[in-house]
Amino acid sequence: KNKTSLVAFKIMPLENMNEFTTHILEIVNAHMILRKNLMSASRVPQSFSSTGISDMGGYGGGGSLPVNGLTAHQSQVLNLIKSCHVPEGLSLQDLKLQLHSMSMSTIKQAVEFLSSEGHIYSTVDDDHYKSTDAE
Repeated sequence: KNKTSLVAFKIMPLENMNEFTTHILEIVNAHMILRKNLMSASRVPQSFSSTGISDMGGYGGGGSLPVNGLTAHQSQVLNLIKSCHVPEGLSLQDLKLQLHSMSMSTIKQAVEFLSSEGHIYSTVDDDHYKSTDAE
């Protein structure tokens, strides 16, 4: 359980060395912020969006991450969950209503995969999900 892992959602060639320099500076900044939070008495983590760290999506195109590596069913489920703007997220029953041609077991498998890969997370209970990209 105490294994560190890393998931790469997008790998692109560098177009100039400024991209690399910016990336290294953002890593150092994030490390310093996290270290400061660990040392502070309040131990309340800061939001990276308030620190000026960008999402690095501007390199080579749009800011949204591609869904490469996902099956068609996983992409459909993820797109529906992303489009939900309700605070508690989209329920499995709502997914089934909108994806009537997909079986509930296929939906659950897609949700499990997307959750384990960090694309979505459960909200009010184990049946409601929101996208990690949601604002």
